[in-house]
Amino acid sequence: MMKRLSLFKIGLALLLAFTFVAPVLADDADLSEKAPSFWKVEGENNTVWLFGTVHVLTEDHYPLADEVEEAFEQAQYLVVEIDTVNVDQQVQQQMMINTGMLPDGVSLEDVLGEERYARASELASANGYDLDQMSMLRPWLIALVLTVSEFERMGYTAEHGVESYFLNRAGDEHKSIVELESMQYQLSLFDDLDEEIQVDFLMQTLEEIDDMEAQIEALINAWESGSLEELEAALMDDFSDYPEVYQRIVTDRNHNWMDDLTRILNESDKDHFVAVGALHMVGDEGVVNLLREAGYEVSRY
Repeated sequence: MMKRLSLFKIGLALLLAFTFVAPVLADDADLSEKAPSFWKVEGENNTVWLFGTVHVLTEDHYPLADEVEEAFEQAQYLVVEIDTVNVDQQVQQQMMINTGMLPDGVSLEDVLGEERYARASELASANGYDLDQMSMLRPWLIALVLTVSEFERMGYTAEHGVESYFLNRAGDEHKSIVELESMQYQLSLFDDLDEEIQVDFLMQTLEEIDDMEAQIEALINAWESGSLEELEAALMDDFSDYPEVYQRIVTDRNHNWMDDLTRILNESDKDHFVAVGALHMVGDEGVVNLLREAGYEVSRY
């Protein structure tokens, strides 16, 4: 029997632009316990740093490790998945709502069925949410709304996430910003998920919402300390029953980014600081290994 999908692990990866995991590579065994998810790549005429990020944090997580801060100061360009700071927030919100709306005449109860909807409503109510007020939204968007709300209750916000931190600094320091993707593309990754997987995300979010604080604290502690082996194993285990989800939200995107990253390494004479979700650094088809396979010297920094 296929195990149920846990939004606390895969859904965190989805919501946070697929974060919190970074590999501990065999040739990096001598790193200090506090080493972040941070790599250095030597290009033809420049240096590119790769920083695996967490997209929601609290203010007291800053400043970051000295080597990360120093590399950012040296770089002339910041590369991110999407620029979430220098955009019209109302336009961004409307785009999310438009993408996450159910078709006219279809309600959440129609999608979940009477029994699951009753259970979902009960769980939502127990945590202070009125599911009826979100009944026109697709399950994936409701799951994200609930997860963001819980993060904010704990003090973890995108405003204090790593990308926002560097995007704001890039503006202040007049660094150029490069986007690897668009918001519409990222939203499509959610919206194109199989409906049953979306429903599973929502139900598991509601079933396990009381455990969320412990989960996110463990994830962030592992990322911050560099103790990432157990974290990687846990997340990859949850993805094992859903290879098509991992392919779509992680592997395909890693390969899509390679054209931009190799062009930067081959053609630019400016140093670049790449800040993307740490999940993208993991495994045989993670960005770190893909660059190594392409012949670049990538070292843990």
